[in-house]
Amino acid sequence: MILDVDVRDELMAALSEQQRHYLSERLTRSRRTAFANAMAADKGFYVPEHAEPEEIERLLSDWIYAGYTDAGRVSSELRCECGRALRYQHRVEHKTTKEIKRFGIEHLKEHLGIDASVVSAVKKGFDAIDYELDELLLKIRNGWEPNPDWAKLPNLPADIADHLQHRLPLLERQIQRLNVLLAPKPRNVYASPPAAKAPAQAAEQEPVDLFTWNEPVASSVKAEGDGIELPPSLQSPVDAYIQADVRSARVICELLIKDHGAPDARFLTNKPHIYYAVCRYIESRYPELSVQTDRSEDRMYAKWGNLQRI
Repeated sequence: MILDVDVRDELMAALSEQQRHYLSERLTRSRRTAFANAMAADKGFYVPEHAEPEEIERLLSDWIYAGYTDAGRVSSELRCECGRALRYQHRVEHKTTKEIKRFGIEHLKEHLGIDASVVSAVKKGFDAIDYELDELLLKIRNGWEPNPDWAKLPNLPADIADHLQHRLPLLERQIQRLNVLLAPKPRNVYASPPAAKAPAQAAEQEPVDLFTWNEPVASSVKAEGDGIELPPSLQSPVDAYIQADVRSARVICELLIKDHGAPDARFLTNKPHIYYAVCRYIESRYPELSVQTDRSEDRMYAKWGNLQRI
């Protein structure tokens, strides 16, 4: 932590009511994401960094994060499951039974019965969120001002636009993303022509696949779903996930494996073999969607009217 709790409280109190409300909602959503990430990782699911909490929680069948309450001080009105008075009370809900538990973060393991490594991952995630809050509050205290060049960008990422709209400083990780967008793009005007291949070498060369160039699959690997076409049995589930606004191709793959019997064969990067077939199906079946984020580990889709540049 950078700030003492009293200093943090003082800086938060100086914000407008709208700013405090926005930050409270963002903190809750960030903690929800950190909790879901830790629980999903414990179940063996790969979760891309930019996945929304709603998407991650689809992979879970037990506890999900439901929110927290800050009493402003240790209060007998807020108690842990063990009866101890709290200032910060966290709430989780069981997806199946709808049971709700309330506790202080230090008693997470005792009341949920989860592995110590999961507890450690949750706490680490929560600490990172508090660290970023302190970074933001310190920037406010020090009179932070936005870079005027950022106004030149036509489509700001949603989280950055929200910060600026609420007159809040950007985090360093957000500034790094903007700097990438502002950086001049290199131009290779005099690209060299490709070297000619010997006939024998050309005959042995596998066709280049724009999806799989960085993750070649041995020709002997022919598990169901490895091909270009998505098996018919998996197409309707993908349709349902798209209609439910699941935007991450990786999350859709994990859901197909978890709930619909899709093959769990994976590349060395842990990416399912069916990933490419899923992407092809989505992009041919839904022309109204566009690739919002195209990183090597995942593709995120959005409707044309909802695009934000990342």
